[in-house]
Amino acid sequence: MDLERFIKKAGRIIRRNRTVYDFLEAMAIALAMLLGSVYFNLNELFKHFSITEPYVGLQPNIPLLEVNYETIFTFSIAVFLALLLMELYSYYRKAVYRKRNKALPKREKPADIVERSYPGLKDRLKTAYDTRADDTIIAADLNKSVSRDVHSVTAAGMLDLKRLTFSAAAIVVCGMLLATVAFTGITSPYTPDDVFDRFPNGTITLPPLTPEEPEGNNSSSPPTMTPPISTAPGIDIDITLPPGTGAGPGDLLENNTNNTYHPSQYYPPESLSSTHYYEFLPEGYEDIIKDYFKRLAEQS
Repeated sequence: MDLERFIKKAGRIIRRNRTVYDFLEAMAIALAMLLGSVYFNLNELFKHFSITEPYVGLQPNIPLLEVNYETIFTFSIAVFLALLLMELYSYYRKAVYRKRNKALPKREKPADIVERSYPGLKDRLKTAYDTRADDTIIAADLNKSVSRDVHSVTAAGMLDLKRLTFSAAAIVVCGMLLATVAFTGITSPYTPDDVFDRFPNGTITLPPLTPEEPEGNNSSSPPTMTPPISTAPGIDIDITLPPGTGAGPGDLLENNTNNTYHPSQYYPPESLSSTHYYEFLPEGYEDIIKDYFKRLAEQS
């Protein structure tokens, strides 16, 4: 076989294998993220967004696909984050080597990968490829020998089995755990709503004191409790009534038997009005003002 043609063919196979590695690794990372999202009930976050809220609890009308929209949204986000993490890893890997003033390890050439996968071709394939244009007897004999041996090289033999096995095992494990969670319904007892309830507006709200919990002091006064709040979207409305609403002061006293009403004494208007008003009021305006309020009272 022509060694130049063989090297080009091996290069295409290796690039295809690398694509498979990247796909399996991205799928493993996405399934791991999906498993964590399902277990911790993160799919309930979609009901808090106006774009995804109408699809919560529904399923797409696709035959043989019994998956709700929340799972589809979560998996799509997991795939996007997996690809983003792989890209960030590639970028920062180069940055780390650059910061340490070290050269980034170069990808192996097709001839190096073939020689590593087939020890019988170690150092022979590259030498024969480099001297393929020589007319010497040794170069011709080496070229003929290597051309005969490369017929045994297969695409499966150039796979990185360690990398491939690790990614496939991660996919199988995550898939089995996802199936277990889906059939058993075993998830975390906490949901994002619990977090939102404990941290409204960025502050911590402690749960009310229950009878089983020990009280912090021994005083006879009851602990101060937060009045119940009716929560509307975006608005907190206090619907509680203060103590004593609808009752007079006497009704709040126990054993109150003296309900006699004592009207207040009559006071002339001049004694309660301001003297400054009468001193500086222009002459003749008093009758006009009295007449105005009299007519106003008759109309009402």
